[in-house]
Amino acid sequence: MRYLGLLGIVAALAPCSAWPGELRGEARLAGAVPSRPDLAVTKDRPACGEAVADESLLVSGGRLANVVVVVAGAPAAAPTRIAVDQRRCRFVPHVQVAPRGSTLELVNSDRVLHNVHGWLGLRTRFDVPMPEVGARVPVALDRAGTVELRCDVHGWMSAYVAVVEGPAAVTGKDGAFALAGLPPGTYRVTAWHERLGTRSAEVTVPDEGAAEVVFTFGS
Repeated sequence: MRYLGLLGIVAALAPCSAWPGELRGEARLAGAVPSRPDLAVTKDRPACGEAVADESLLVSGGRLANVVVVVAGAPAAAPTRIAVDQRRCRFVPHVQVAPRGSTLELVNSDRVLHNVHGWLGLRTRFDVPMPEVGARVPVALDRAGTVELRCDVHGWMSAYVAVVEGPAAVTGKDGAFALAGLPPGTYRVTAWHERLGTRSAEVTVPDEGAAEVVFTFGS
C-alpha cells in the first residue's frame, strides 16, 4: 500500500496512551463514479446561492472521503467538544465522529433561519431552531449511533455525526485514515458510508509497526 499521509485525515479519535499499536488504511470505490449534480436551492437564495454541492459521494482517484471507521473492542477516546456550522445553507463539516458523552455545538453563521433536527434512526434526538446569525447551542451526544442532521427549513441540507464507543476516524479527501495508540490485539473494524453502507474486516494490530486495511465499496 502507498504511504498514507496525515494530511488526508479529517478526524481521528484514539485513546491517549503509551500503547504502540497503529492502524492505517483507506477507503476505495470500485467502478465508475456516479455523476452527482449540485443540489437545487429552493429558498433564501440571496443567503444560500443558486445551488450547493452534493457531498454524499466524494471520490478522488478512486479513493472515498467521509467514511467513518470504528475499531470495536479497543478503549475509546475521552469525551470532547465538537461543532457543526451552517454556512451558505450547508452543514460544515459534512461527516464527523465523537466519543459518546461528547458535546456537539450547533452554530449558525447564516443570516437566515435554520432549524437543526437531529435524528437517530427514526427518533428525534434534538430539534433546535436557530433564527439568529452567530447563534451557538450545545447538545449532548449521550447515545451511541449515527445522528443524521437535517434542516427543517432547507430540505437539501444534511450531515452526519457518528457517536462512537471505540477509536474512530473519518477518511479525508484522499480516502486515508490513521489511528494511533491502540493496544496490540485483533479487532473487528467497520467502515460506514452514508450512501454505500457498511464494510467490515478483522485486523490484528501488532506489538510494533502498523496494521493496514483497505475497505472497498461498490463491489
